Amino acid sequence: MNTFKISYFIMVLIMVLAIAITFSESPTVEAKHQHKYGRGIAASARNKGRKPIGATMTCDKSSKVCRLKGSPGRNCCRKRCVDLRTNKLNCGRCGKSCQYSEICCNGYCVNPMFDRRHCGGCFKKCKKGRSCAYGMCGYA
Repeated sequence: MNTFKISYFIMVLIMVLAIAITFSESPTVEAKHQHKYGRGIAASARNKGRKPIGATMTCDKSSKVCRLKGSPGRNCCRKRCVDLRTNKLNCGRCGKSCQYSEICCNGYCVNPMFDRRHCGGCFKKCKKGRSCAYGMCGYA
C-alpha cells in the first residue's frame, strides 16, 4: 500500500513537470499557415511586423501582375496570384479544393499516402510491382 502511494506521487510529479516544461518553451518555432485563398503565411517570433512574401501580389486590378517575377503563381483566383499546379485550395482551377489528406500535383488532387504515381509526394513513382502504403513504396 505504501509503495502504491509513492509510485502514484511520482507519476503525478512527472506529469506536472512535463506540463510545466511544455508551457515554458519559447514560441520561436516556425509554423506555416495557409491563407484561405492559398497564400502561405509564415508565423514566427522573428517575423512579426513584416509582410509575408507575396502579400502585395494581388490581381484585383490586373491579372498581369501574376506573371511578374517573384509572383507566387501565374493565375489570378479571388484577387490573389496562385499556382494552379500546386495550390491545394485552387488545384487545376480556381476554387477547386483538395481534400484534407490530398495534395495538388500538376493540377490534380492526389493522396500521397496510397497513390503509386505520387507516393510520399508529387511524381515519386513506385517501381513496377510495388505498392504505395503510408507514403512509402513497398511498405511491409
